[in-house]
Amino acid sequence: MPKLTSENQIIQFLQRRYPAKSALLKKGIGDDAAVMRFHQREEYWSVTTDMLMEGVDFRREWTTPRQLGRKSIAVNLSDLAAMGARPRFYTVSLAIPPDISKNWISEFYEGLAAPESSKGAQLIGGDLSRTEHGIAISITALGESLNGKVLYRSGGRAGDLLYVTGTLGRSAAGLRLLQTGCVNPRSRSQREALQSHQMPEPRCEAGIWLAQCGYVDCMMDLSDGLSMDLPRLCAASGVGAGNGVGAEIRLADLPIFSESRQWGCDPVECALHGGEEYELLFAVKSAKRHLFEKNYPSSFPKVTQIGKMTGAAGKIWITGPGKNRRKLPEQGYDHFRKSQSCSEKSARERRCPG
Repeated sequence: MPKLTSENQIIQFLQRRYPAKSALLKKGIGDDAAVMRFHQREEYWSVTTDMLMEGVDFRREWTTPRQLGRKSIAVNLSDLAAMGARPRFYTVSLAIPPDISKNWISEFYEGLAAPESSKGAQLIGGDLSRTEHGIAISITALGESLNGKVLYRSGGRAGDLLYVTGTLGRSAAGLRLLQTGCVNPRSRSQREALQSHQMPEPRCEAGIWLAQCGYVDCMMDLSDGLSMDLPRLCAASGVGAGNGVGAEIRLADLPIFSESRQWGCDPVECALHGGEEYELLFAVKSAKRHLFEKNYPSSFPKVTQIGKMTGAAGKIWITGPGKNRRKLPEQGYDHFRKSQSCSEKSARERRCPG
């Protein structure tokens, strides 16, 4: 058997090895969440699981237990948002080393279960264990569709217009601050960057609206960065399941976090390759563009059209100034690319830059 060296390869291997088939299963391995329908019930249920590992996904010196609790549930709710599902329930498995105090545990769960974190989902169980090698968190979240409508990564078509919510690259800029020892921000932009990385905001309300509006063909969240997740969206879409489409992205239209230049970041590179965004990437029918932009609620996070889907399956292009075009390299986050572990990125300075 050939060696599996990337997250995508492992997922594809598991899809082939375990092709679950059931009249109750609508979508299995390969999307933001699995989707099931229970017998004659009208609504679908989405189920997703995410892990956070100390030294890989977070460092205790960079985050409070309350912040960690909020981030832990957010990464799961973002998957439900990508399906257009309403958060309903979740379970938490927590493995902790001996030096963790009762107060730390209490703060972690308070951050996780706070109304602004859980978005109405209820904690219904989980597991506790001991570890000798850092904190490990695993959360399983369940969400319910509205009016039987669910969005998948599949469904996009050549000619569809690509949009994202919010600003791209802010979380990556926040990570850069932490890597340089900036835990206490000096400016508004630094506060925004750190908050985006430490306490991301899942786009639950926007995801539900996008699934209901009838203008959107496919959607996913940007947990691993645009350059990693856009090819996944394209590969899942096309005329037939798995046929795939391509995409063209305009650099000038990316909603970048330009303030990060102040502490040595390249905002465009952060927007293309920065992970842990938890913004939504989705495709709108070109004929519905004006209706979509007219009716999208102004109270929701802003949306930006960044490009379109094309008929060139697997070809992802970015267009820069002067219509210069180049292929988009997949440089977002991959759990099995060893050098990306945040535990291996040293904090060289002990003050906030800028």
